[in-house]
Amino acid sequence: MVKAVIFDLDGTLCNTVEDLKTAINATLAKLGYRQRSLNDVIKYIGNGSKEFVKRSLPKDVQDIDFIFETALEVYNNEYRKHYNEKTVPYEGVKSMLMSLKGMGYKLGVLSNKQDEFVNDIINTHFGKDLFNVVMGNADLPPKPDPAVAIAVAKQLKIRPSRCVLVGDSDVDVTTSINAGMQIIGVDWGYREEEVLRQAGALNIAHKPEEIVEIIKRFDS
Repeated sequence: MVKAVIFDLDGTLCNTVEDLKTAINATLAKLGYRQRSLNDVIKYIGNGSKEFVKRSLPKDVQDIDFIFETALEVYNNEYRKHYNEKTVPYEGVKSMLMSLKGMGYKLGVLSNKQDEFVNDIINTHFGKDLFNVVMGNADLPPKPDPAVAIAVAKQLKIRPSRCVLVGDSDVDVTTSINAGMQIIGVDWGYREEEVLRQAGALNIAHKPEEIVEIIKRFDS
């Protein structure tokens, strides 16, 4: 029986892509590199800020350490300025979360975004009391390493097998498999349904309220 539902942030709970685009393009402009399109940004996100910055740099400088380290520092400063300017929850997400909370499920957030930004975005858009645990990238390896998902389950005091991970990417699907959790993929985020299914997601929600129905089926 499901006891807890853990959500990815970017592309699952909130549309964050415009603020990511603003920050990375400000970074690239300062370093004298060409800016990235919205499609580029969507393609490059999902594995944390380090990978996002590296993928956004021109290929011929991605592995030059001092350029990458400089770009990462500039990006972190730029994202700190812009991370919650245009970020908004997807339509229907808040009511879905309230339904799950009312049904007695514990709720968590697990993101590869820096922990300070994750917590502030969640507190701004959902308040401080809706989620039982909110965890961004800090000391543990990022998703799809299972350690972070297992750490969230431990804080929730729920066995991983009793947790459902909800996310929009193949990284989330792989994380759930690695951690021994059930997975619900969502197709309103940054990856297509086919990508989620190829990664191993058997259940796909096309709108937030479907998450509630799928979890009910898990418990039936």
